[in-house]
Amino acid sequence: MPKRATRKRPTVRTLERRLARLASALETERARHDRRLAAVRRAADRRLAAMVKEIAALRHHEARAEALARVLGERDMALAAQSERIAELETLLRTPTQLG
Repeated sequence: MPKRATRKRPTVRTLERRLARLASALETERARHDRRLAAVRRAADRRLAAMVKEIAALRHHEARAEALARVLGERDMALAAQSERIAELETLLRTPTQLG
C-alpha cells in the first residue's frame, strides 16, 4: 500500500499570522483603491469644470454674434431708408417745378 503524503496542519498561531498579513494586505489595497478613486474623481471634476467654462465661453460668443447680427440688421435698415430718401430727393431734383 502506497504511503499517503501527509501535510502538516497549520497551527493556530500560523493561521493568525497569515490572517493578519491578509488583513494588512486588504487594508493596503483598500487605501490604494481609495486614492485612485479620489484621483479619478478629481480628474473628472477638472474635465467637467473645463467643459462648463467652454460652454460659458461659447454662450458668450453666441450672444455677441447675435448682438452683432442685430446691429447689422438695424444698420442695413437705416441704409435702406437713407437710400430711399436719397432716391426721393434725386427724383425731386430732376422734376421740373412749375412756377405760378
